[in-house]
Formats: sequence, C-alpha cells, structure tokens
Amino acid sequence: MQAPILRRLRDLPNFEMATGDPDPRGWPVRGRDGHAFGTVQELLVDPVSQRVLYLNVQLAEGLPGVPPPGPHADRRILLPLSAVNLDTEGSNVFVTALSRDTVHSYPPFVDFMLPPDLEDAMLRALAV
Repeated sequence: MQAPILRRLRDLPNFEMATGDPDPRGWPVRGRDGHAFGTVQELLVDPVSQRVLYLNVQLAEGLPGVPPPGPHADRRILLPLSAVNLDTEGSNVFVTALSRDTVHSYPPFVDFMLPPDLEDAMLRALAV
C-alpha cells in the first residue's frame, strides 16, 4: 500500500474540516501526568482521503532529556491523530503514552519529508 502524500492544512485552502470536528491548532498537548509538553502547530492531512492524519507538535522548551534546538530550528514531533484524545471542552490534546519525562525518547520530526521508517518509530514509541 502506498503511503499517503501529506500536506499541511494551511496549504490546502479548499480543505474543510468535517462539521463538528475541532481544529486543535494552538491547543496544549498533555501527557499521562496532565502536564503540557507541547503545542499543536499544524495538522497534516491526506488530501486524497480528506482526513487529518497527524498533529505537528512544537515541544516546550526545557523538557527533561530534550536537547535545545539548533540555530534557526525548533523541536517538533508528529503525533498520529489515532493516538491522541481531543478534549474539546478544555481545548487540550491528551496522549497517555507520553509525558514531559518520556517525550525525549519519541522520534523527532525534523523536516516536512517523512522518512519511511518514521511512522513505525512513532507507533513503537507509543506502543500502539
């Protein structure tokens, strides 16, 4: 099966979220301990299936074990939408498989190009 070609939601002006689906951009991402470790910056969608597949998360500064980003860079991760819970009332994203203390072991998202093994590494880290 061919991997989907992903696009940033902001690059798809004609893409509409399904009625009732929340847009979590800007929401804090909280781990199993309830503490925030990042913020949703962007949604990655498969324009063919018209589905949001990943949340592009900017990690907070000063997380244990997470090295600071290099010059002109930041530290991001991708979270599969299937691995998170969206709290629409509180505008939070919860991912129980991670926490501020364990996110350092999650594979980083370095570039918009997705390496073929990134999805497998994400799923292993989330034990999905």
